[in-house]
Amino acid sequence: MSVKHSVGIIGGNGQMGRTLKNFLCKNNVKVYVSDIGTKYSNSDIVKMSDIVVLSVPLNEYENVLSETEPVMKGRDILLMDIGSLKVKQMLIMKKYFKGEILGTHPLFGPDRNFSEGCVTVVCKTDSCSDKTQFIIDLFNANKIKTLEMSSNEHDELMSYIHSFYYFVNTAYLKLLSKKFGSIEETEEFATTSFKNFKNNLNNIFNTPSWLIEQIIFENPFIGERLNDFKQILECKNFLSEVEEFVRNNRN
Repeated sequence: MSVKHSVGIIGGNGQMGRTLKNFLCKNNVKVYVSDIGTKYSNSDIVKMSDIVVLSVPLNEYENVLSETEPVMKGRDILLMDIGSLKVKQMLIMKKYFKGEILGTHPLFGPDRNFSEGCVTVVCKTDSCSDKTQFIIDLFNANKIKTLEMSSNEHDELMSYIHSFYYFVNTAYLKLLSKKFGSIEETEEFATTSFKNFKNNLNNIFNTPSWLIEQIIFENPFIGERLNDFKQILECKNFLSEVEEFVRNNRN
């Protein structure tokens, strides 16, 4: 595909930022990076790029955008992010930039490198130029599936798939930590089910605690999921419903 846009990644030295940079460079896209200790500042790459990507922690959007707002004002650029949540984050983006905005959420970790078969959620705004289409076409050309939805739809889905998953597992780990000094102390009397749980812990241990906290508590729908959980605990026959769900979905 013809490459006619340059991309600046704010926070480009983080794991996902580096992964995105490598993907863009592989596709012959000119990329500029700003981060702690880099040659260019955030404002520099806004001036140099026509697509600006936020690859920073969710709670840093406000700080970064308030800093770059004077430079972005009136510029014909696309402001894009790759964060795990969309509602609050896209509202912050709209607050500081009145131009074109694109919210994306790669549904994979940095180890996948935007590879074939990956899926990325895309949340468009009302006005979409060739820059948004360029990003979508770039994903599709590399056989990365794009799912288009609103920011509300995204965060509600993630409250089930992402936020509540982390909540339940980290809460369980908190419970275990109150009883045992370490996971190893459970080895002698661990059941098969518990061993399976332990084998899946790397996903949590390899995710920064600040990111897990943001994924859980920044999701505007997490309160609804916790209320659902409370209602499940009060329902005496929920196990029979779960058994039916499993039977209907077993391969």
